[in-house]
Amino acid sequence: MQVNERPMNEIQTDEWRPATKPLLVIVSGAPATGKTTLAPLLAERLRLPMLAKDWLRQILADAFDVQIREQSQALLSPGFAIYYGILSELLRAGVGVVAECNFHRGISEPELAPVASLGTPVIVHCQTNRELSVRRFIERDAQRLPRRRYAFDHERIAGIRAGIPQDAWDRAEPVEIDAPVLRVDTTDGYRPSLDEIIAYIREVERQ
Repeated sequence: MQVNERPMNEIQTDEWRPATKPLLVIVSGAPATGKTTLAPLLAERLRLPMLAKDWLRQILADAFDVQIREQSQALLSPGFAIYYGILSELLRAGVGVVAECNFHRGISEPELAPVASLGTPVIVHCQTNRELSVRRFIERDAQRLPRRRYAFDHERIAGIRAGIPQDAWDRAEPVEIDAPVLRVDTTDGYRPSLDEIIAYIREVERQ
């Protein structure tokens, strides 16, 4: 059998592309609607890596020894640049990913849309009534979880109680990036169920 061989210096790396675009599962929703709980479950069932924005924020906060909210806010823009950069590299390499973040409708689209176009995007949007979401958020802050220290939630709670508008809730609707959307009610468990969510994602992947 004759084998066609080519010297390494003649092989063009841009000749290879994944046969289909990899899956990009965007798990979104307002604070305390269950994103952080649902996203790893989806990643496990779908056998995909998960990239959570809060995980990256914590790394940056630790690296820059963030002590006050203003320092944390200053890292938001570079943090998103890194987040989108990692997502892009995974998708370009043909690796699907579960991306968990409180994306904001009307704000996140210009940066997120080009990234989503590299894959097969599907939005799983967690939601419950705002009163319950805020109550969960306040209870979480009372627990003083170390993973949330970078977020200065107690200051956000003070703003909520003062009636200051909160984009994290006010703009927590599915982003408009030409991707199918599955809304998941997390008031008591998941509606639709976890199995139904997985089936929906797999159907999108097959299309």
